Amino acid sequence: MYFHGAREHLIFTPEGRVAFLLSIPGNRHDVNGLYALLKTPFKGALLGDSAYQPNTTKASQLQAHGIHVHAEQKSNAKQPRPAPLRDWLHARRSPVERRIGLFDHQFHAQGTLNRAVRHYHARRWAKALGHNCSRHINADQHLAFESVAHFNAAA
Repeated sequence: MYFHGAREHLIFTPEGRVAFLLSIPGNRHDVNGLYALLKTPFKGALLGDSAYQPNTTKASQLQAHGIHVHAEQKSNAKQPRPAPLRDWLHARRSPVERRIGLFDHQFHAQGTLNRAVRHYHARRWAKALGHNCSRHINADQHLAFESVAHFNAAA
């Protein structure tokens, strides 16, 4: 009935590094995280799930800001995308979902005991830095980039 907390929106580079973290109140819809990017210097392509469908006004603002949203369509979309485009988007989203899952698993990102805003922000950025460092450690030691065991060791 109620949700307390925050939602973290993670933006990964194609190499799997955390490029940007955005936090919005937990009781806000995911698309508000997309709209919050208008207040940031972020530019580029963003692959999202069906919750990242901007309304027409915001879609033009996002385009003007340099953010190109490629989101999966909702199941009841009036004009469904062609099957090849749907398959391409799904194939590109799978590694992103895996990275989000690994990030959550690595840092128990689903919850935090920190109540002060400054502690929350410090923990959030420390998690992103730890994640990015683990990617470098994996590369240096010739391990798989997405090795869960090594993610945990690097954390």
